[in-house]
Amino acid sequence: MDELRLKRYHDKINYIVDNIEDLPIDIKNKFEKRGIFYSIQTAIESIVDLIAMLIKDLGIQVKDDEINITTIVKKRNLNPELGVKLKKANGLRNILVHRYNEIDEQIILDSVDEIKELLYQWLDVVEVTLNEITKD
Repeated sequence: MDELRLKRYHDKINYIVDNIEDLPIDIKNKFEKRGIFYSIQTAIESIVDLIAMLIKDLGIQVKDDEINITTIVKKRNLNPELGVKLKKANGLRNILVHRYNEIDEQIILDSVDEIKELLYQWLDVVEVTLNEITKD
């Protein structure tokens, strides 16, 4: 793997961590709420991008997000529930992007810690897989 590709991985990983590590629990105004939604949306998008990058670098054809998630879960022999949770988070990302289905914003705000934990779990998967790929 070339240095530029490796840098792209690290940039996305850092972006995710930077966007989720300090999300506030108590929202003071609508701007903080928008910021939280944007941070969640882009962090989920970035983790899904990282999975697609891993799929490609493992020599597997990249497909849609759900198939890529299923593929990496099988390829890495992960708990299928981790994949299910990420697929749900990806659906949440779509809701945040398009602001449809009259989202209940409080449900999203109440799930911030759960989303953060899920993203950190996936970052671990990405980093372990990336370390294995770069050793070859």
